[in-house]
Amino acid sequence: RSSGINAEYGCLAIPAMTALSLGESEGGHHPDDIAEAERLVEDIDDSVLLGDYIGKRPKKERSLENGVIVDNIPVIDSKKLPKLTKVLLTIFGKCGSITSHHIYLTEEGNTKGYMFIVFKTATEATTAISSLNGHRLDRNHCFSVNRLSDFENYMRVPDEWAQPTPQPYQPQENLKSWLQDADCFDHFAIVYGKNRTTGVFSCGPDSANLVQRRETWTESVIKFSPKGSYLSTCHKQGIALWGGPNFKRVARFIHPQVSYFQFSPCERYFVTYSKQPISPEDPQNLILWETRSETNRRAFTLPVLNYWPYFKWSHDGQYFATITGDNLSIYTTPSMKLLNKKLNVQNIRDFVWCPCENWIAYWQSENKDIPARVTIMSLPSCEPIASKNLFNVTNIEIFWQNSGNYLAVKVDRIMKNRESENVFEIFRLREKDVPVENFEIKSKVLSLSWDPKGPRFALIQGDQGRTDVSFYRIGEKIAQIGKTLMNKKCNTIKWSPLGQYCVLAGLNNFAFDGVLEFWDIGSDTPTMMEAGEHFMVTHLAWDPTGRYVCSSNSYGGHSVENGYFMWSFQGTKLYETSLEGFVQFQWRPRPPSLLTDAHLKEIKKNMKSYARDFEIKDKLSKSKASKELIEKRRRVYDEYMAYRKRKDQELKALCLQYEEIRSDSVEEEFVEEIVEFFIKEEVEPATDTKE
Repeated sequence: RSSGINAEYGCLAIPAMTALSLGESEGGHHPDDIAEAERLVEDIDDSVLLGDYIGKRPKKERSLENGVIVDNIPVIDSKKLPKLTKVLLTIFGKCGSITSHHIYLTEEGNTKGYMFIVFKTATEATTAISSLNGHRLDRNHCFSVNRLSDFENYMRVPDEWAQPTPQPYQPQENLKSWLQDADCFDHFAIVYGKNRTTGVFSCGPDSANLVQRRETWTESVIKFSPKGSYLSTCHKQGIALWGGPNFKRVARFIHPQVSYFQFSPCERYFVTYSKQPISPEDPQNLILWETRSETNRRAFTLPVLNYWPYFKWSHDGQYFATITGDNLSIYTTPSMKLLNKKLNVQNIRDFVWCPCENWIAYWQSENKDIPARVTIMSLPSCEPIASKNLFNVTNIEIFWQNSGNYLAVKVDRIMKNRESENVFEIFRLREKDVPVENFEIKSKVLSLSWDPKGPRFALIQGDQGRTDVSFYRIGEKIAQIGKTLMNKKCNTIKWSPLGQYCVLAGLNNFAFDGVLEFWDIGSDTPTMMEAGEHFMVTHLAWDPTGRYVCSSNSYGGHSVENGYFMWSFQGTKLYETSLEGFVQFQWRPRPPSLLTDAHLKEIKKNMKSYARDFEIKDKLSKSKASKELIEKRRRVYDEYMAYRKRKDQELKALCLQYEEIRSDSVEEEFVEEIVEFFIKEEVEPATDTKE
């Protein structure tokens, strides 16, 4: 390999051509001859003397930065070499203009398994590395593409290993510290004001308690990670991650002018995208980072995106995928390489991951005589689980149920009379042979939303000005729950994370007057628990435990009455906060519970025994005097525990001292003696007794 590199890029060491090199030593020449020789050298151009070498001198645009070496190409004989070369040049030619290439052969005439390619610019070489490194040519050959300049860095590695200097241990931030709150309060973050003031609060039953507040903490928006471990803030230089009790910076990703960013569900990876490249030499603008090490695991060069996310992740972060033309590209972690070849799916339009399994549901549009098709595929085998052909389709939407038991497919059709029709196909994924049940809705369906915990879903039907709401339950057949709720002022249904409860809301619509209705769908008949109003409401979000609901009016939607309202799950307004320039509200997610289903059932069974303690605590927290008393008791308790801990340590120290003293003392020998003393003597005469 080194011979190939030198032949293409090696620099020739040519000795200087002077008068002394053309004749004898300096002492053997006359001074006039030397002057004449110097005059001749000055008159002769280098191109005359070194023309053949100058022509071979590497040009600037053909430096090591322009070249790549491709490993793991097929090993074949020379007869098949033209066909292989054509295939490889076709693949790499998509990345840029190729100026030269070479495949080296063995003495027997077989390829050596690698190839050199030189692009016109270094940018094209970078594109080839980012897009084709890990590309699978066939089942047995996966490209490994590296820049030729990297070999210089490898050569600089010293032969002798030097033991690294051990670094002192630096304690890490406890990223789960907020879960140890004795009151189990959930956190939320808000952004407001001209200086983008960011505050993190804990949500109590009657007020929000400040945890951390900083001005200019972010320059645009914030985002919690899926498990709540990190708080990400956006800056001109890149993204910063914060965590721990005091929200110290734990990571940063240098990527200027980031437009979008995203966590993987497992929090191990982080994705950033900028409309501008990292640098003129490096056109890559989408980067996948490893969160802990802050390293760039893979980068892509993309055009300007007007949608996000570009990649969709599986529920466990093991896979991520995107659509490129008629291909479904699925990558695997941690290698960041394609799982297989790009899956060629003609006319693919969209896909959605299952929330709890590594399944993908995607749909293809109609093409001439080929009908539209919905397919559910399992990974990593890429084998289809179920599929169904659909006809006269204008659009399809896919909705997964959280437990993965059901998949709802909303099919929009245009009939012969030009009227639209909504048909729903329900896949029962956990049943044998995956049966599919369909039912039709005559009126226009605006949205569908699943109950996160149960086999129920809700539909909003009608037009934007007049909507009806229906609830359905899936049993042996699909049955409606109660009657249709007519003329509701809503365009959104938000379910509690625990299921059963939901809120009907009209967001970003003046006609709905900000009406919020809180419903219980647990029985055979839906029951409205409470109704409220938040004028000009733009966002609605449940907390992770299903205890609270927050409705907010952000500055981006309206410039008046900005702020947020906090509601209980039953619809009671707990408190409200008005903030000028209010921008964003976000709950801090919780990681999945470690309790098993059996433990949860036991807790629910004994809930009445816990209710008394909760009621007493809630009553004490409602009055200011009770709060002061609780704080005083906590302070006294903490002082006592600190005093006790200190005394325990002193007692242990004294015990150690006593043990040392006892070990130094000499034990005395004791002899036991028994001494008898005579006190007195008594004599009694013996008498005979006669009968």
